[in-house]
Amino acid sequence: MDHTERHADKRRLMITQLLHSPVLNPAGTEVGRVEDFIVKLAEGTYPPVAGMKVRVGAQDVFIGKGLIERLEPGGVRLNTHTIRTEAFQRRPGEVLLAADVLGRHLVDMVKGRIVQAHDLVLAPGDDGWHLAGIDRSPQAMLRRLVPRRGRPDLRRHAILDWKDVQPFVGHVPTARLLMPLKRLRRLHPAQIADIVEGASHAEGQEIIEALESDPGLTADIFEELDTEHQVEFLKSKSNEDAAHILERMAPDDAADLLGELDQERRKPVFDMMSPNQQHKMRKLLQYHPSTAGGMMSPDYVWVERGATVDMALEAVRSDDKTPHQLLSTVFVTEHDGRYVGSVGVVDLLRTDHARKVDELELTDCSAHGNADFADVTLLMADYNLTSLAVVDAAGNLIGAISSDDVIEALVPEDWRARVEASTGV
Repeated sequence: MDHTERHADKRRLMITQLLHSPVLNPAGTEVGRVEDFIVKLAEGTYPPVAGMKVRVGAQDVFIGKGLIERLEPGGVRLNTHTIRTEAFQRRPGEVLLAADVLGRHLVDMVKGRIVQAHDLVLAPGDDGWHLAGIDRSPQAMLRRLVPRRGRPDLRRHAILDWKDVQPFVGHVPTARLLMPLKRLRRLHPAQIADIVEGASHAEGQEIIEALESDPGLTADIFEELDTEHQVEFLKSKSNEDAAHILERMAPDDAADLLGELDQERRKPVFDMMSPNQQHKMRKLLQYHPSTAGGMMSPDYVWVERGATVDMALEAVRSDDKTPHQLLSTVFVTEHDGRYVGSVGVVDLLRTDHARKVDELELTDCSAHGNADFADVTLLMADYNLTSLAVVDAAGNLIGAISSDDVIEALVPEDWRARVEASTGV
């Protein structure tokens, strides 16, 4: 760090060092007290401070940045003896840092988690002061609670750069800045789901609304949400919108969620889905969610006995429905649909492509649709399977279960709470 950077770092201020501090004119006379700082948020920038809301007498007034001579811990010095005393009013696009951001949740877009702004960092620039970052440390919270002189050294605590965080501004009527979809797309759907689950309902709704123009991503996130939040956010959507979300979800996840909807909504939502999705879901809805039939995906890669290795690999390449977790296995059936066995894609790649798949060493292992979760888990563990065939009473292949499905069902809820705690939410 060079001399200029060290100098700038020493001059940065925390907003809690300035709130309720005296505002002095050039003669050193107090003319008011700092109530807040005003910025305009814009994606990809450090929001410049446009001015202050200052308490003068019995009302709040606006003091623009052009009248600010100096900011320093415990006070603000003006460059004028004259200030306008009209009552403060928000203008379009303005955000009040103390009222709208300080102490509230934000999204850490780098680590994909909820953080809380216990303090805000102001830094100087060529054109005035700007919002540079947030301090989410417990020490920052202490600085808001203890007297100014007893506050700990600011520079000892890690600061999150403002460009790496995204505020929730749905509660700000003048912000005019929605949660940006472009930034959300950089996160994994599971990360976004964790953020929604860790946020308040209003904050989660702000994210869900930001996703509306990307139906595919919305469906991916709904698959990752817990049941409580899935139902919570579907309540605010029309039957048609709910059907569109379920349409794009994996059939097994969609069937589970449909079963959680209020009785009077289930049929109208189901009827608005495509015949193909309805067909898949009917197969799943025949089984209890905790059985193999309720857990399985009706989409999988399969070929009939007599197909060549090359034909099996082409079936994998051309498949656009099967979940990625199941693409590592090709299932083999008789011409009438009865299950024969399965083979891994890696084994196919290592074999002469002209050979027939039923000439290979197939794994002849399957679970009946009514098998319970414990049987499924033990079977996959005993045979070291990453995917398991599910068959009906006649032995016909009707679906497949991935190890990912099993692991997700095995993770206890209190483990999820431990993950949230470890991220500092």
